[in-house]
Amino acid sequence: MTIIEIILGSLVVALSLLSISLLFKILKLRNSVKLLALAYAKIETLTSLKDNDDMNNDVHKENFIKFLSDSRDWAYEYIKEVQDGLEKFVNEIEPEIAYFDEYGVVGDAYPHYHSMKKISSEYKELKKLLPTEES
Repeated sequence: MTIIEIILGSLVVALSLLSISLLFKILKLRNSVKLLALAYAKIETLTSLKDNDDMNNDVHKENFIKFLSDSRDWAYEYIKEVQDGLEKFVNEIEPEIAYFDEYGVVGDAYPHYHSMKKISSEYKELKKLLPTEES
């Protein structure tokens, strides 16, 4: 074997080792790129979820504000209906209660005395629920 053959053989071995070493580095680099791509995809997903969550929060806030507004409107309507009903009750019953309060027991009415006394008392309590009119 000549010196040239030995040098060429050594070069082939060196190039082979260098090629194998580069191949391993390329494979490691390739795995690193795959991991970076997966990490990027996860970050994109999280960003997208955050954006969707922000949009959902806005929708929930709008729905909550609408709920508050609707509830307020319903409450005012309910209060108005109750006050109208109480006012009608007071207007219808007031003459009888006033008569009873002024004259009390009259002849045959005695069996109804305790009922009328109770009705009169409850009527006065119920009347307190109505707002007072300021003139």
